[in-house]
Amino acid sequence: MFSGNVVLSESHEIMPTYEYENTQTGERFTEHLPIDKRDLPARRRFIRRVISAPKISVISDMGGKEDKAREQIMQVAERGYREREEKNLKVPDWSKEKREINKQKRKWL
Repeated sequence: MFSGNVVLSESHEIMPTYEYENTQTGERFTEHLPIDKRDLPARRRFIRRVISAPKISVISDMGGKEDKAREQIMQVAERGYREREEKNLKVPDWSKEKREINKQKRKWL
């Protein structure tokens, strides 16, 4: 099954990443293959294609350009929420609760 990652091959074609397992040794390995050749490694004895979830990238908090931009966006959003509350605009309670939950999740990441 397609694992969700893609890479560019030498000919600049997008190549999906597939994960395989050697059923005899339990070793897992990945291959970057075109879709029409994804079953080639599984033709070998004791090799099967594994259904896997896509790899997840974690954004680090290293203080780089992306981190500064993300923090700036969050600060502007918080300022907008505060201004909306000061103007006493009617905001549903579920919206406020959802915003607080999301804010707590961001602190944990």
